[in-house]
Amino acid sequence: MKNKYNVYIDESGDEGIRKGSKYFILTALIVNENIDLETAKNVDIIKQNLEMNIKDQLHWKLLKGKPNKNMIMDIISGLDILIINVIVDTKCINIIPSANVYNYFSGYLYERICWYMKEKNGEANINISSRGNLSKESLSEYLNKNNHKKFNIDVNYIKSIKIIPNGKKRLLQLADCCCSALFQALKYNNEIHFDYIKKIKDKIYCKNNNYLSYGLKLVPSNSQSSELHSLIIYIEK
Repeated sequence: MKNKYNVYIDESGDEGIRKGSKYFILTALIVNENIDLETAKNVDIIKQNLEMNIKDQLHWKLLKGKPNKNMIMDIISGLDILIINVIVDTKCINIIPSANVYNYFSGYLYERICWYMKEKNGEANINISSRGNLSKESLSEYLNKNNHKKFNIDVNYIKSIKIIPNGKKRLLQLADCCCSALFQALKYNNEIHFDYIKKIKDKIYCKNNNYLSYGLKLVPSNSQSSELHSLIIYIEK
């Protein structure tokens, strides 16, 4: 029998090619289904610490003060989760071999989710933060068409895909915190923002001390991303 995992996917930045933000980031937060509810309760604790209404949505970008952000990352660092990030350097993209830019970039993320499911003899229930032009049908078709020869995606490891507003799932809000914190770390490229990622580095998918191929996947291959390399050096020291 396969182990069941819930995956929560959020994004930060603008995937527009050579316009908008330099980086577009997709983040997956993976948790065993058996501890999903227990893990999600930590979002309520975070909101209580922030003196927020439990029903209000948690947004990293709206938070003020390093103590508040440190508190969130300290809580995340104690959770039994895995984090996978795909970092797209939009300034280095020339041609996208797909009609759907978002789906193409997400191929890198689903590839790594499937790698992890294979390692854990697991299957994934995917929960994606809703966005204006995101279609479950087009994404499912993309993943099942086998037209993504670039990626090693085994859809047998994906049980379901749902598109859900962030406010409906607490762990989507936690994925937002992880994704937006990484986006800001690359944007501001300083130790203050690097510190937040360092706190959760043990939760980021990594094998043989290799973040770049797993939990901090950088695309395309011709991107040098001095910011990401500086971040990795900082969190490893």
